[in-house]
Amino acid sequence: MTRIRCVMMQKNEATLLEPWILWHAAIFGFPSLTVIDNGSTDPAVLEIQSRYEEKGVRIIRDHASNSDFLHKGEVIANIIRQWDAEESYDFAVPLDCDEFLTVFLDQLSLDPDVIRRQFDYLKQENATFITERLLLNVPEAPDYYRPQIVRRGLFRAHTIVSLDRGFHNPQSIYPNRYVRTPFVYLHLHNRPDYEDIRRFARQKLTATDTGAQPEHPKDGTHLHYYFNASYQDFLASYSLTPDLYAPMIAQRFRDLGVDPDILLGTGESVPHPPLSIPSGFVAHRARDNGQQHEYRVFDPLYYTQSNPDVTQDPYYGIWPLIHYVTLGWDEGRPPDPHDGPALVLRMDKAT
Repeated sequence: MTRIRCVMMQKNEATLLEPWILWHAAIFGFPSLTVIDNGSTDPAVLEIQSRYEEKGVRIIRDHASNSDFLHKGEVIANIIRQWDAEESYDFAVPLDCDEFLTVFLDQLSLDPDVIRRQFDYLKQENATFITERLLLNVPEAPDYYRPQIVRRGLFRAHTIVSLDRGFHNPQSIYPNRYVRTPFVYLHLHNRPDYEDIRRFARQKLTATDTGAQPEHPKDGTHLHYYFNASYQDFLASYSLTPDLYAPMIAQRFRDLGVDPDILLGTGESVPHPPLSIPSGFVAHRARDNGQQHEYRVFDPLYYTQSNPDVTQDPYYGIWPLIHYVTLGWDEGRPPDPHDGPALVLRMDKAT
């Protein structure tokens, strides 16, 4: 059996910590999870850690400084090297507390068996493994996610060379061969309360006030956005961008005993049609200032085979789905072999 270990650093993540543990324990088991506590003081977080430590989760408490956070990549790389010495794993997966592992092949899958099976297929590869696809939750729109291309990585045993704090530049002993994995990270970065987003951004920015130097000069600069943008500006940045409708994600959290509302919010500004979705998602876009919503079935294999210009593009070739929702839909490219009409729903205007 392929042995996978996940490692994550967190501080005071009272909302996300338990869902993160339950999600990945359902795939890999509690003993396969390592949580590095970066100096949490929230009693709820301390209780969660103690409770799951009894179930087998490894809690590391000796990396509690701001400097440890600024050099998170190095801290995690050293833990992975320790696992190498112990011969205790086949793959190491560095994650953040707002990241949840899924698989996207011809459909979106949250099935633990399917996720584990992908590691079996990768086991014989001698390469640096890159995971470049994220699904970012859309604020005030539970069940809706924006697909993104963001470079991340994971490691086969005995291959790690280095890891940066953001996990964006993984280096292995195979610098000349990269393999894209079929994994997608569900990225629940957009907390339902905008002030919570700001609070955690401030917590991370505070680490730079100690005099400790970050690994990269631009680390953390994106966090300033939340203090320069109003909440309405923040919401507007998502309103015109097509995304995906994937209610199966919230259902998966319910199945794990987690209330998805605490993670995704309860926004009622978008519809939640009770669709039967074999692929796990449909493409979605809003029109008429959010009063009209259109949904289209998307077949990843068909779209890839039908659009060689997309698959050969150095950016869109990573995830042709992004080409469809940002360009192909407006260009009239068929998203599936049937090319049926979009489902169109109208929202009543507030009075």
